[in-house]
Amino acid sequence: MKRFGFVMNRRKALKVAGISTLTTIGGLGLLRSILVEIGFDLVKETRTKMGTLVTISLVHKDIDIAKTIIEEAFLEIDRLEGLFSSYREGTPLWVLNSEGVLNDPSPEILELLGYALEIDSLTDGAFDVTVAALSDLYSETFEEKGKSPSVLEIENALRLVGSKNIHVEPKQIVFRHEGMSISFDGIAKGYIVDKAAKIIRDAGVRGGLIDAGGDMVALGEDLLGQNWRLAIQHPRSTEEYLSVISVRNAAVATSGDYMQYLTEDLVLHHIIDPRLGTSPDHTSSVSVVAPTATDADALSTAALVMGPDEGIKLLNKLSEVEGILVTKDQQIIKTDGFSQYEVGV
Repeated sequence: MKRFGFVMNRRKALKVAGISTLTTIGGLGLLRSILVEIGFDLVKETRTKMGTLVTISLVHKDIDIAKTIIEEAFLEIDRLEGLFSSYREGTPLWVLNSEGVLNDPSPEILELLGYALEIDSLTDGAFDVTVAALSDLYSETFEEKGKSPSVLEIENALRLVGSKNIHVEPKQIVFRHEGMSISFDGIAKGYIVDKAAKIIRDAGVRGGLIDAGGDMVALGEDLLGQNWRLAIQHPRSTEEYLSVISVRNAAVATSGDYMQYLTEDLVLHHIIDPRLGTSPDHTSSVSVVAPTATDADALSTAALVMGPDEGIKLLNKLSEVEGILVTKDQQIIKTDGFSQYEVGV
């Protein structure tokens, strides 16, 4: 589901996600031994899904049951990734983009598109799934020519951008203009993580964490009976953290110019402003804490596009949403309530 894969700096591996779990906290080894003795353990599995490494961790008394739950969660990820992929021939999104119409869309397609259109309206077009025309243009031009598309090419692609030109009915989705396409890249991973988290939550586990390369959901308690502690990576240093936060029953997502980029100077990257046709020149990264990964995923992208002033203003006005933003000159800006989540290592 990822664009720009051909220029992604793979040496960052896990660090590229923008968020990592703090798995080494003082005394963890001893406490874990005690918890194992009374019946709890942390069961983890990592697989490559959605173009990234996805790790599911469960706090459970029965390792076999935990592995079964993890397997069910991964199967749900596979199912939904197939629905939302625009690159696999024959998938619903591929059909819609190829033919301009999708008959009998699945409930998940309608639900996710509905969420996307809500975020589009909320952000005055800063988040727009029809940005695919621009993303594809940049991806293809850099792959074929090694350079940015021309001004004329960008202007032509911009004519195909605009969610107002998607007509949605319960039994049909139609594009009003030939050549339009949509991509769920800025929201689908969060949605899929939420659905996997529901399987874990419904299983009644004590705690769980899904880490899907920048999109995370923390459920219940960690192995120590505490909130999950997550470290937010600095966008310009793999060895530094912007912040360490403590969360439970919440989602966290990061969008950044360093994750998938077209130029080494990070001027052009995988996030394109659908209103202007180029990458934002003001923001390096945004991390958002929200009730769902769907919201966190889309809002982190939208806030990065909107920038320090409008992006932080948007996050401040939303209930149960907080964020931290880093500008291109590395100024750190936090929403009014972000500090409630911050802790020392």
